[in-house]
Amino acid sequence: MSSTASGGAVVVSAGERLEVLFEELAELTGQRNAIDGRIVEIVAEIDGDQLWGATGARSVPALVAWKTGCSPANAHTIATIAGRLTQFPRCAQGMREGWLSADQVGVIAAHAGDGSDEHYA
Repeated sequence: MSSTASGGAVVVSAGERLEVLFEELAELTGQRNAIDGRIVEIVAEIDGDQLWGATGARSVPALVAWKTGCSPANAHTIATIAGRLTQFPRCAQGMREGWLSADQVGVIAAHAGDGSDEHYA
């Protein structure tokens, strides 16, 4: 609940501020997840068509780190997801829709068995 302080200023409770901030955080996180989903698709295409070899990069993760400016660890996660994208179409869809993160799908891509997409999505 908000109340009006003297002078017409609106006082907002900490709970209300947190609610607004958490809503914005959720929106931005969903957008980032969707962007990461598209980045993974691009990397999968580059890797699948062996286009990365023409860049001088030593590996797909090295190319991802170079072109996106992310850390080698994040680049490895993106490349791992990209390498298994066809095995996890529902998880990939979850990234594109913003409700699964690269961190979440990266763990799945690195450790889950074939045919487990439905279980994780």
